[in-house]
Amino acid sequence: MKLEDRILYADMLECRRKKGKIYYEDSHGLLIESPKSHMLYCAAENKASAKAVVAHLPSSFAILVAHDMYTDRFIQQQYHITCELRCYHSAYIEKTLPQVKLPHGFTMQTLTEAYIPEIIALYKHSMPSLATVEYIKECLNDDMFAVFDKEILCGFIGVHEEESIGLLEVKQEYQRKGIATALLQRAVQSQMLKGRIPYGEIVEDNIISLQLQKKAGMKTSEKLTYWYFMEE
Repeated sequence: MKLEDRILYADMLECRRKKGKIYYEDSHGLLIESPKSHMLYCAAENKASAKAVVAHLPSSFAILVAHDMYTDRFIQQQYHITCELRCYHSAYIEKTLPQVKLPHGFTMQTLTEAYIPEIIALYKHSMPSLATVEYIKECLNDDMFAVFDKEILCGFIGVHEEESIGLLEVKQEYQRKGIATALLQRAVQSQMLKGRIPYGEIVEDNIISLQLQKKAGMKTSEKLTYWYFMEE
């Protein structure tokens, strides 16, 4: 299958680049696994390919991200689960690195494990299931960046296990100062320098985050992705 929409299929393109396991592929459908996170990603351009894609899904999985609604009916029939999350993709598609526009008086640096308690304290309000020492250590190994007001950590950003940009948090008293935009631009730089597509996932009703992507020079997909979670 040709993944022509570089923004919508950013995650699948990254899996293909890293030679992720392909469970099924035809000219109109693809089912592929992330070699690092083991998340599954699928896409289909018609019902026939969608049916074939779902038929080749493993008996169990943690997370499946679909890039269309053709597969939805077949997923429901086979696994008795429904879509729990709908997200847009945003991606930086320019060839030159973005400039980081850090507000005056602030500094930015790469975080170390010494900041794990502060990271967890702030991140647990947004994603309690991921705000663990183990998960944050993995993110730090792939670089996390933070903005400081002298010695005060104002906000940070990182990359999730599937290598999408995320973990973006800014303390309330430092919001609306351009810190989030600067952090996102720095994360984009880092991803590009590592040879990756700089992309992230934004929940469909998160208007503030969608506006932030635009400020940082990123483009947002017109279509949604659909997330399915299987209970362990």
